[in-house]
Amino acid sequence: MSRDASESVSDDDASTSAPSARDLYAALGVRRDASAEDIKRAYRAKASAIHPDKVSSGAEDATSVREAAQRAFATVSEAYEILSDSERRGVYDVYGIDGARAGRELGARGKTVEELRVEFARQQAKEAKEAAEAKLNFNGTYIFGFSAAHLVEEEIRRRRARYTANPGLDLTSVSLSNSMEIPLSDEDVAYFVTQGSMRGGRGGGNFILGWRRAVSPLTSVDVSAQTGLTSAATATITRQLTTHTSGAISYNYIAQQGLGLNLMLERQLFPQTRGHLSWNVGPIGSMSTGASHAFGKNAVKCDLTVGLAATGIAGSYVRQVSNTHVYRAAVKAGTTGMEMEVGTTNQVDEDTALGFSIVVSLRGLTLKFRMNRQGQRFIIPVLLTPLVSWRKSLVAFTLPPIALILVRRFLVRPIVLSYVRKRQLAARKQNKRAVLAAMRAAFDDAKVIEAAADKKARAAQARGGLVIEAAVFGAFDPKPNKVKNAPIIPDFKPWAPPGARGSTASKDGAPSAATPQSPPPTTLPPPYVDVTKATQFMVDGDTLDLYENVSMSDLLGFCDPCPGEDKFLRIRYRYRRSLHEVTVKADTVVSLPSSEHRLPEKLQTHDAS
Repeated sequence: MSRDASESVSDDDASTSAPSARDLYAALGVRRDASAEDIKRAYRAKASAIHPDKVSSGAEDATSVREAAQRAFATVSEAYEILSDSERRGVYDVYGIDGARAGRELGARGKTVEELRVEFARQQAKEAKEAAEAKLNFNGTYIFGFSAAHLVEEEIRRRRARYTANPGLDLTSVSLSNSMEIPLSDEDVAYFVTQGSMRGGRGGGNFILGWRRAVSPLTSVDVSAQTGLTSAATATITRQLTTHTSGAISYNYIAQQGLGLNLMLERQLFPQTRGHLSWNVGPIGSMSTGASHAFGKNAVKCDLTVGLAATGIAGSYVRQVSNTHVYRAAVKAGTTGMEMEVGTTNQVDEDTALGFSIVVSLRGLTLKFRMNRQGQRFIIPVLLTPLVSWRKSLVAFTLPPIALILVRRFLVRPIVLSYVRKRQLAARKQNKRAVLAAMRAAFDDAKVIEAAADKKARAAQARGGLVIEAAVFGAFDPKPNKVKNAPIIPDFKPWAPPGARGSTASKDGAPSAATPQSPPPTTLPPPYVDVTKATQFMVDGDTLDLYENVSMSDLLGFCDPCPGEDKFLRIRYRYRRSLHEVTVKADTVVSLPSSEHRLPEKLQTHDAS
C-alpha cells in the first residue's frame, strides 16, 4: 500500500516504515457507505491475493517483494479490523486513522464511542468560538474615476491645454467604503462602516456603527447609527416566514427628512427562480419588484422601480463561459437616463478576479476595470468620451475585447504558465524524497499484485472481457489522445527505482507497459505513476468501479506523485476487442466498461488475440 507522499523519508527507510493509509476505504477499494458484507468480501479478495505466503517472485527480488507483501497485507488487515467493527468505524469516520487507533485505548478507560463523539463536538465548538473571536471580516470598495476624453476628442484637448500641459489621465472622482465585522458571540456581531467620496474638488463622508443579533434560527435584528455628511439611524428585523419566503421590515430616521418605513419580501418562486418586492413608505415613497432566474450556465435578472425620485427598469444577463470566465451584459432605462454595460470577469486564482467592461450612457463612453482580492474591490472607470455616437460605440465594444484577448493570449498566459511551472518545480524539488519513497512503495505493491493482475488479464483477453492496456495517475494534460498508437500520455516513461529489475511487462500475451527506466539520482521523478497492474488487479467480473471521495492516492499500487497539484487518472482498456479510453479527475467516480469511452474507428488498434 502506498504511503502518504507528504511524509519525508529516505529511500532506505521506505522499505521499513510502518504501514499507514490515510483512507481505509481506499485500502479495501470500497465505497464510504459500503455494507459489512461488501467490506468482508473486499478484504477476502485482497488478502488472498497479497498474502505474503502466496506471493512469489524471481530470486533477485524475492525478499523485497515479500516485504512489500507484508506491508500491504498489514495495511489491508488493519483496514478490515477497523471498518468491520461498527463502533471503531464510526470513530474512524469522525476522527480519522489516528482516532481509530487510539479508540481502543480510550475505550479501555471506560469511555464509549458516544462519549468520544460528545467530547469531540465540544472541542470543535470551543475551537470554532475561539476562531470566531479572533476573526475580523474586513471588506472594502475603492472607486477611482479618471477621464481620458482629452486623448480622444480634439476639442476637449485644446480646451484642457489652456489650464495644464500634463498629458496624463485626469482624476475626476474618488469613492471609498470600508467595513469590518467583529464577532462578539455565536449570536452577536458588531460592525462599522466608513464612507468617503470626492468629486469636483468637493467631498464628504459618513461613519456607521451597527450591531446584528441572531434572535433565533429564523429571526435576526440589525440596529445601526450613522453620522457625518448625513445623520441617520436604522432598525431592521429580518424573518424567515416560510421555507421559501423571507421578509424584512426596516424603520429609519434621516435628519432633515424624518421617519421612514421600508418593507421587503423575497420568495423562491420556482426551483431556480427568486422574486422580490419592496415598498418604501417614506419619506420619499417608491416601490420595486423583480425576479432572477438561473438555467444551466446562464442567469438573468430584471427589476422594475416606480417612485417619486426615480422610475425605471433594469436587467442583466450572465453567462458562465468556463470555470474561470464570466460574461455579463446589463441595461438600465428610466427617468435618470439610459445605460448599457457589457463586460467579462476572469478568476485568476482562488482569491483574485480581474474584469473589465464597456459602459455606454448619456454621460458618454466609459471603460471600467475591476479587481476583487480577498474581499477588497477596486473599480477604475475611465471616461473615454462624453460625446456618444454609433461609430464610437462600435469601436468601444470591439477594440478593447480584441486587445484583451491578444494580451491574455500572448502576454498574460505565458507569464502565468511560467510562474505556475516555477512553483511546481520548486514544490517537486522540496517533496522529492517523500515522493521517491511513495513511488518505491507503489512500485513494490505492483510487484506484489503482478501475478494476480496478469492472470486476470489473460483470462479476460481470452473471452474478450475487460483488459487494462495502460493506466497512469498523476499530473498530465487531460486532453484526450487523437493519434493512433499514441502513448497513454505524451512522452510517457514508466519509472522504476534504482536497482529494480528492468521490465514489468507481463507474460503470455497479457498487456504490458513500456520498460521502466531508473532515473539518474539527481533527476526528479515524473509527476505520474504507472498504475496498469493496479487497475487490472481491481477489475472484478469485467467491471471496474472507483468511488467518489475515496482517495485514489491510497489505492493499492497507487501513490501521490505530485503533492498539491491537480491529478488525473487515465485508463486505456480493451473490451469486446474494442479500444476504450477515459480520463477523470482524482477521487471522482470511475465505472468501466462504458460505451461512452470507446475510441473512434480511426484510433482503434488490432487486438493480437
